[in-house]
Amino acid sequence: MDSMTVILKRLLPTVFLLAVLLTGTVLAEASPEITDARATAAYWTQRNPQGDAVLLTPSQVEATNESLRRRNDTLTDLSTMPESVSGAEVQERIEKVQAIGDFDTASQPDLYKNGSALTAYSYSFARKNCNIAALPETVTVRYGVVTRRANLRLLPEAAGWFESAGDVHYDTLQATALDPAEPVAVLGDSYDKKFAFVRTRFYDGWLAKSDFAETDRTTWDGFVHPTDFAVVTANKTTITNGAGESLLFQMGAKIPLAAGANGAKVLLMPVSDNGALKIVKRPAAFDDTLHEGFLPCTENNFVRQGFRFLGDEYGWGGLDDSVDCSSFVGDVYRSMGIELPRDADQQAKSMPKVVDLSGMGEADRLAALEACMPGTLLANNTHVMMYLGQDDDGTPIVLQSMSSWFSFGSNYGKHYLRKVIASTATFLNFSGVPYINGVHYLGSLR
Repeated sequence: MDSMTVILKRLLPTVFLLAVLLTGTVLAEASPEITDARATAAYWTQRNPQGDAVLLTPSQVEATNESLRRRNDTLTDLSTMPESVSGAEVQERIEKVQAIGDFDTASQPDLYKNGSALTAYSYSFARKNCNIAALPETVTVRYGVVTRRANLRLLPEAAGWFESAGDVHYDTLQATALDPAEPVAVLGDSYDKKFAFVRTRFYDGWLAKSDFAETDRTTWDGFVHPTDFAVVTANKTTITNGAGESLLFQMGAKIPLAAGANGAKVLLMPVSDNGALKIVKRPAAFDDTLHEGFLPCTENNFVRQGFRFLGDEYGWGGLDDSVDCSSFVGDVYRSMGIELPRDADQQAKSMPKVVDLSGMGEADRLAALEACMPGTLLANNTHVMMYLGQDDDGTPIVLQSMSSWFSFGSNYGKHYLRKVIASTATFLNFSGVPYINGVHYLGSLR
């Protein structure tokens, strides 16, 4: 986004407010959250009697994942990871991750750490801590498995960097959160040896060494592509690792399974033994929170799984043990085996069927959305929502993890909702126009 676009975006709410004051028009002052029957899974599944028909078989799901990886280079099949990569490639990846947060230059950002202005020393050390100068010509890949819910960072720094002194939710260093049992390819160490630069199935970043354990390639491959596995189907659940620690998992997390006594299945839980991977077996209890294998890929399962998050807190980059807009839809899709890119701007346009809405008026946009299946993604550069269908009045309804909304008229302002909600697709955006008019792409499986 160029500087003029940024300036115009910031001015639009002010310009729109002046127009409201001059014309006397009164616009919405209420939260876009819907709390009636439309905010239930049953409302939508009962309207779709064919919604439990399987859309994709397991082999078709894998073919879809391969197609998604071809369309988007942020997605990686870790089983194809070579034994070594060039130091130049690792440097390029580190710098690309830095650039996500605008940390790729020596220019100090205007941010806050621990409630005080970020110092020049803190910023320069965080960049030095990336340890690029120490990269060898050839990097030998190491193999790790996450042992507790962990934060993947844009720089090797545990403390949050925020845009205001009082903020505790929107950490600019946060890339995403990783569930236990997530495999990572280790490509380098930080200068202070507390972090490692890793590749995951959908993101690169810095991971605290206390949050993963290293192992050999064969054992690691069993976490990359387990032959038998359990999938978390609740919005979140806790499972003890068999070593006295209760671990938080979110929807879509995969845990390898093995055969136990009397035909029962056991979970293979990853535990760190002084940095080395130790696998502890514990009984698998399958219920509505843990499923053997992926859920069937159906329209109604998109609806049911989405509503399991309803009311959950908005969690930027997976912070606050929750989901932001893109991890919300990513977790829903992954519970059925489909691996989406992590970021909103990449998700919809990577799907098998994409509708580009650029140049369309509102009526055409709504008509295009009406033709879409439940589970379709509506995305622009900063936000993504999941389509449910049309209500009795023909209004398109979506699920979304919403950070904030704007009111206009006498109660003009930005309001932080920070919650997973059902809403229309036509609530007013920051400039006071129906949100559907700012959607760039519709993305769906068919």
